[in-house]
Amino acid sequence: MDPEVSLMLHCDPLKALGENQIHVEISDRFNRQSFPEIEQHIEAVWSDRVSKEPWLFNGAKFRLHSAVLSVRENGPVAEHAVRNPTRSQHGEGERLESAGESQGSSPKDEQPCVLTLRLGLTCYKDYLGTNWSREAGRLQSHGRNECADPQAFLAQPLGVGAVVATADGDVVLLRRSQKVAEAAGLLDIPGGHPEPKMLCPEVSEEAICADLLQGKERAVVSEVFSSVCAEISDEVNVPVGSLSKPVFMGIALNHTSAGRPSAEFYVRCTLTTEEVRDLYRRGGPEAHESTEILFLSPAKLFQLNERCPLWSEMCPSAKGAVLLYQRGKGLFAKRPFKKGDTIFIEQPLVSSQFLWNALYKYRACEYCLRALETAEENARRLSGRAALNLPHPELCKVRPDRHQACPHCQVMYCSAECRQAAWEQHHRLLCIGSSHHDPDHPLNKLQDAWRSVHYPPETSSIMIMARMVATIKQAQDKERWQRLFSHFCSRTANEEEEIVHKLLGEKFQGQLSLLRNLFTTALYEDRLSQWFTPEGFRSLFSLVGTNGQGIGTSSLSQWVHACDALELPSQQREQLDALIDQLYKDIDKETGDFLNCEGSGLFLLQSSCENRLYSYWHVFQFAQL
Repeated sequence: MDPEVSLMLHCDPLKALGENQIHVEISDRFNRQSFPEIEQHIEAVWSDRVSKEPWLFNGAKFRLHSAVLSVRENGPVAEHAVRNPTRSQHGEGERLESAGESQGSSPKDEQPCVLTLRLGLTCYKDYLGTNWSREAGRLQSHGRNECADPQAFLAQPLGVGAVVATADGDVVLLRRSQKVAEAAGLLDIPGGHPEPKMLCPEVSEEAICADLLQGKERAVVSEVFSSVCAEISDEVNVPVGSLSKPVFMGIALNHTSAGRPSAEFYVRCTLTTEEVRDLYRRGGPEAHESTEILFLSPAKLFQLNERCPLWSEMCPSAKGAVLLYQRGKGLFAKRPFKKGDTIFIEQPLVSSQFLWNALYKYRACEYCLRALETAEENARRLSGRAALNLPHPELCKVRPDRHQACPHCQVMYCSAECRQAAWEQHHRLLCIGSSHHDPDHPLNKLQDAWRSVHYPPETSSIMIMARMVATIKQAQDKERWQRLFSHFCSRTANEEEEIVHKLLGEKFQGQLSLLRNLFTTALYEDRLSQWFTPEGFRSLFSLVGTNGQGIGTSSLSQWVHACDALELPSQQREQLDALIDQLYKDIDKETGDFLNCEGSGLFLLQSSCENRLYSYWHVFQFAQL
């Protein structure tokens, strides 16, 4: 990792923190430690600089001592502190991951995460004489030895910076002027410092102290957040009203100035890239600090690393913000969502019910995995209560009158549309007609062999691989499907050690060889010959194990959710809730945890995300988030 920068604390932007989740503690206990020699050195450095640059101004700054993330779980609050950041062998300081999802809650609601910044006071003069001084390394050693804190004697002024995205999604970078004191000529993000003076307008900079800020903690947080937008407005010359509320991504450390901290934020701008460019060219209050504006697409920003020529043109603060932004790769909402909303629906390229799940009479559509049992049928089977009658049968979404069987092999589909879609994609090749009960049919032998290798709880199915082959063989545009499947990761080693990857080990070579032989006998295709070699089969096997995303459907679960949404008189509500509670107790006693029709599928979204997603998508038809 780049030695100029490290991350002290980071939050996934999908779980980034809003202003209401940031607290501060202000105390002179969090000020810089001192001893006579360092004070003399600071004065000497300041006198020398002022003699050369008489316009220098010694403004008060907030000093970051440490940060504490409080995670509220079911029980006591768990606190994790980040303090005394130093670089590890990987170039990173102590790191703390946030899980602060607000889920649309208001500022008054209790949040899962609260970040507390412990702040003291410092000043620009102290910064020049410590962090920016040739003595910084010696001061860090002294702090480590005397205080067990390498930053104890350093000013550590808290800066702020922002990854600003235009309405087109492009991210703003500024080329710093050759006349600025630090990082001259390098690319930076908009940023600066929150100012204690804003909270004490009647007090001189030198007289500002922690005592004067007691009781103003929320105002300090507000200053930290508002200073971000103020700096963007002054440097880029865009109206503050065009900027979204900043969200906190984390804290980066600049090691060219001895680990100086900067809180980095993500901010959206309602103006287009061209509108921002035009306003910048007109010049704003701090136009003298930069000479050029650049825009990077999110794709290019995600690809930035030390091997890219542009990386060497960036100053440490910009590098830190980019690293924090990159840790939050994902989908970002442009409007609020509440729990239970469908964000998008994606159809899997191929999917298959787990073989043991199907064998144990969990009836699902062969194409989309919709449950085929009605809620009442499902409840009777799972609870062992054959005479059970569920109230409100109209809430069950299963429509048996629409179900259709393949006229050749009798496998079932939830609708004529699914039957036709399966036939056109892969079932024409995989349909075994009247041989569906023949144990010697190659596909039946393949499935039996799989069940003998992979017992419940299941995580994958050999039939996904079969449907991949059949899809390509049936397709008119075979190259398109091969390209789609090539997007998926297919490493045969995996640090998470999924069951499928364990089956690739030496212990299971005999079973794997048997599966490959049966797979070849049933499905061989010259065009896909590489999939049928020992190594190619291992790779295909791994592709399905790494990328297969769980799918679960339940007509009973849907019925229960629909019942929960009913508006009923209190007595009827109590009776219905009691019935449902007793039903689940009976199911737990009779069946245990295996309640759903279960399978897995390959989704293009999954191939675009870091493998793997640790979620189990309960879906009705396709992947819904």
